[in-house]
Amino acid sequence: MTVRPYRGVSAEDRRTERRARVKSACLDVVGEQGVAEVTVEAVSARAGLTKRYFYESFTDLDALLAEVIDDIFTELLAEILEALGSVGPSVHQRAHTIVRLLIDFFQRDARRARLYVEAPGQPTLRARRELAFDSYTRLLVEHLRPGSTPMPAATVADRRRALAALIIVAGVTQAASMWLRGAVDLDRDQIVDEITRVMIAALE
Repeated sequence: MTVRPYRGVSAEDRRTERRARVKSACLDVVGEQGVAEVTVEAVSARAGLTKRYFYESFTDLDALLAEVIDDIFTELLAEILEALGSVGPSVHQRAHTIVRLLIDFFQRDARRARLYVEAPGQPTLRARRELAFDSYTRLLVEHLRPGSTPMPAATVADRRRALAALIIVAGVTQAASMWLRGAVDLDRDQIVDEITRVMIAALE
């Protein structure tokens, strides 16, 4: 059956717009009430859509949460890689750039920051965050340790660096989460400098 355009907008474009509204509404609910309050009903109401349109885009709530957090990590990684393209070879400068962009990225949007902070308490979000660790571990190995073999690492030294990078990613994630929720008494520049210092020391 052919679906005609409505007010000049194709059916596919309307579906795309509704999908974007559902994802934005999910972040709104997280920002205002927390991850635990995200339900199909709450997201649909916030998006101004019936539940029928929710299920047009997502099979269930877990599918929505997975896509929302994946979008966040993909956007952050793209910003970091773009910035590193114009940064010199200094390991300190490159590490500082990565940490600064991480902190600033979540400071820009309190909704994303709360989702990031509360992710460990929700199984789907926790699993997607752990999957993202692989991409960010590769980022550290390949951009802060020039000459290292990308994972899977070939030598013992490379494997040790890869493990150090994984530990750093997990630790930075926890430290950034605690800082974003106000549990670390440092200002923005101080937290960036301290994480950068520890990151460089660990990779050495």
